[in-house]
Amino acid sequence: MKEYEKPVVIINDEISEGVYAASGDEIADCWSVDPVSVQDWNGSHHVFEVRCVHSTAVQHISSQSTVTLTFNCPLTDAYSEFPCSFSDTTVTVERELHANAYKSGDTMTYKVWVKASDEASTKSISCIGSSISCTKTANVQGGGADGN
Repeated sequence: MKEYEKPVVIINDEISEGVYAASGDEIADCWSVDPVSVQDWNGSHHVFEVRCVHSTAVQHISSQSTVTLTFNCPLTDAYSEFPCSFSDTTVTVERELHANAYKSGDTMTYKVWVKASDEASTKSISCIGSSISCTKTANVQGGGADGN
């Protein structure tokens, strides 16, 4: 087991390099998101599967992700397996990630159900934009999947 060593901060105005630490919500440079229509009518809603893949180049603890989907028409209802809100043409899903360290190639998928004003409009809904952000946290405990 590694012994904890308190970090030391040194300021030297004569050099131009630095080390920066950060945490909190950020636009994901680590996740990609791909919403795919998997059923255009289930009797009431159009079903999309949200497929997220973690970058092979970035490794960190990711404690929450927020996916924003934009559709081609106003919605009258939207829901997901995770906390979800909608307004006009936009759906936002917040997923708490229950993992210590996301690393190369990790994936997550879940469904989002959306509905427009009538059956024809619901069947023709398409997702025209998507983005994902995540909450990055430093692995301060050690022993995580990244070997620290």
